[in-house]
This record gives sequence, structure tokens and C-alpha cells, in this order.
Amino acid sequence: MIKIRQANSEDGYQVKELIAGIMDKELPESSKVYPVEDIDNPAEYYGGKNDIFLVAEIDSQIIGTVGIKEDTRSTALLRRLFVKKEFRQKGYGSELINKALDFCKKHSYNKVIFRGTDMMQTALKVCLKNGFKEKDIIDLPNLKMFILEKKI
Repeated sequence: MIKIRQANSEDGYQVKELIAGIMDKELPESSKVYPVEDIDNPAEYYGGKNDIFLVAEIDSQIIGTVGIKEDTRSTALLRRLFVKKEFRQKGYGSELINKALDFCKKHSYNKVIFRGTDMMQTALKVCLKNGFKEKDIIDLPNLKMFILEKKI
């Protein structure tokens, strides 16, 4: 059974191992675009009153993550949407997004932005499936950045 909860300071190692492993193996070009300072201690980095970092766990193993970071008072950034490969296509990404959107509604955000590269097809698809709309595409060296938005 999956449990989605707010990350705590003890989750840092598992979170970093999960995200860095996926970035290195599946998204090597994207890892050049995204800084990783937030994954050393996500509970602290996403510790603002309008921020949260959630983990999905099964049998005490972290299998997925999502973060919400305040961009402006009315706009949140959905970040670090990752699900371990063997747990994909089971609805866990959608569950993480829905918990993150619930947080956004409670904190009076009007919209949520997700930025993902063309190499992040699974994350982009799950965001679109959950009501995000394509707002912009930015051409960067060696990749494209998709900006998705959901009004809430």
C-alpha cells in the first residue's frame, strides 16, 4: 500500500539516491539544466510555509517524489516529479500530483507551473493527464523545455 507524506530530514539519502539515479540514467542532458542543491535536504529546501516536498513510500522505501515551491504569491512551481522505474504506470505519479495540488489549493495558489524537458515524456504526460496545459516551449541547446500550467 502506498503512503504519501511530507518529507522529513531523515529522507534525504533515499530522495537523493532516487532522483540522482533517475537523472543520471534516464535524463543525462536534463541534469545539466536542473541544479540539484534541493535534493540534499529536501525537507529543509522545501521548508517554507508555502512549500512542501512529498514522498511516496511502499514498505518504508521511497518510490516517488514531488515538490511544491512558491514562485510568486499566486503561482507555485511543481518540481521533482519522479517515480522509480519499476513503480511507473500504476497511478503513483497522479497520486503525487493530486496531493501536491491539494496543498496548492489550501495555500491559495491560483496556478501551478511544471517545467520539463522533452526527455521527461512520462512526467509531461502525467501532468497533461492531470489537467495541465501546454503554455510554452523553449528551445535550448540539445533539448526543448516545455512549460505546462494548471489553473486551480
